[in-house]
Amino acid sequence: MTLLLAALLAAAEPAGAQLFADANAAYLSGDVSRAIAAYEALVSEGVASTELETNLGAAYLRQGKRGLAAVHFERALFLEPGDDDAGADLAEVRRGNVDRLEGDAEEGGAETMARLLAPLPGTGAAAILAVLWPAAWILLGLRLLRGSPRWAALAAAGCFGGALLSALLTFGAAAGRGMAMRRAVVVAQAVPAREGPAEKSVSRFEIHEGTTVRVDDEEAGFRRIKLANGLTGWVPAASLELVVPPGWAGRPLLTGSARAVQP
Repeated sequence: MTLLLAALLAAAEPAGAQLFADANAAYLSGDVSRAIAAYEALVSEGVASTELETNLGAAYLRQGKRGLAAVHFERALFLEPGDDDAGADLAEVRRGNVDRLEGDAEEGGAETMARLLAPLPGTGAAAILAVLWPAAWILLGLRLLRGSPRWAALAAAGCFGGALLSALLTFGAAAGRGMAMRRAVVVAQAVPAREGPAEKSVSRFEIHEGTTVRVDDEEAGFRRIKLANGLTGWVPAASLELVVPPGWAGRPLLTGSARAVQP
């Protein structure tokens, strides 16, 4: 079955599949720089998959780039919230973080919620809602005004129930995506968080590579962040990497990809 899947992948996406295989081979041989270049080439071509993001994160971790490693593990979990490998790798990165923040447990709950809600079929649910809601009222009106058969009332109740479920899915998907798109990871080794969006502004505290933050605002090349413990400050935009950058989600997937097992 694995060989058949590999054959189908090669037939459908020969260039991408071969480049991914070459990247994995380079990683396993210890040529991490070449592996990263190949993985990043796939990313730049618009490819997105849990395996690609996990492998890229593992490669950056081997180079000691903890922030970039965390970003790609986070992206892998955005694509597949229950992925064990990406979850374990991200936990390993966080165990070595300099910043140990009170409130991480609560933040972890919000993080899990965002990952679970974001993949919900919000667009499809919204379309279904647009159909079921007016249909429910039409059926109810026919039942009340014209004495339509009893099935009309049952159908109206079913439409109302379906509309409610669709509304919850639509709201949940939008909320999850909104939460995910505000998450970012510190990729600079250390960066001062300032009171305002300017280099001359007073530094309130310092955050370090690999720390996950929430982005609340952006101005003049700075981003206003909030930490799990409630602290807020402004940091240079270049010191952060968004977990879900604009336009990233929903790009073509490299499916059936193999993982590069740690050598």
